[in-house]
Amino acid sequence: MMIDAKLGRLRAATISCPNFPLATAAYRDYLGYQLVEEGRIDRQVADAWGAPKVAGKRYQWLIPRSGTDIGIRLVEQPEDADFQPYSSLGWNALEIAVADCDRAVAQVAEGPFRVVGPPAELGFSDGALRAGQVVGPSGEVLYLTEIRRDVPGFDLPRAKCLIDQPFIVILHSSDAAKTIEAYRLRHGNAGSPTFEFPVAFMAAFQSLPPQHPYTLGTVALEGGGYFEVDGAPPHIPPRPIGNGLLPPGIAMVSVEARISQDHAKPAGAFYDGAAIDKIIGDSGEWLEIVSPSI
Repeated sequence: MMIDAKLGRLRAATISCPNFPLATAAYRDYLGYQLVEEGRIDRQVADAWGAPKVAGKRYQWLIPRSGTDIGIRLVEQPEDADFQPYSSLGWNALEIAVADCDRAVAQVAEGPFRVVGPPAELGFSDGALRAGQVVGPSGEVLYLTEIRRDVPGFDLPRAKCLIDQPFIVILHSSDAAKTIEAYRLRHGNAGSPTFEFPVAFMAAFQSLPPQHPYTLGTVALEGGGYFEVDGAPPHIPPRPIGNGLLPPGIAMVSVEARISQDHAKPAGAFYDGAAIDKIIGDSGEWLEIVSPSI
């Protein structure tokens, strides 16, 4: 598929949920997210995703109480026993803007979320950012990030409720710099320089020393949001994907971009008449392209 414009704003992250009732309750009860739409995945959508086995599976689209339409879509799918957090390439984490990091982490920890990184100042931000990390009920990692002031070179949203919108999706790549450059060449999205930084909780998942230096950088989305690209160590394999299913964990990221209106135009509030298609990046990451009619 050819995209004749830059990748636009972030719309949603889709999470594959082996325990669908647990996951949907977790995001409503502990993140305070609100239900916008629910139902079963239409055959047309499943085919556009290249995941025919999820046709008929339950889904919910949830947004934060602030009212922004940037949210999370939960889709029912069988468990993949081989999937663990930060165990493979592809989408591994979702960064969410919060008004108070310590309160937010404490609140979600009362539910089915496991704290793997307690609240701490992010050393590279000179006090502008404070974040904690948790693992959710479907193996997804959430960064709960308090944005205290502007960070030069970035347009970061300030939370309007305790736990607000996703604004960054974290991608594990075998080569961060090459991945960032690939997004620039293919789609025209600006990329940042890379830098090295230790991420202790990530290193623990990957049996590495706490001070292991990860190479990090970002890809800026037009209209809001970022992909953070983290360089994976050599022993990290591709994401396991069952035939006809979505990838496990954070399965897919939906962004706006212009594509031909000849593509599928599913019904429902999330799509609102938009044409959709799917592309796969070099690290196996799935991107759903949502092209609103103009």
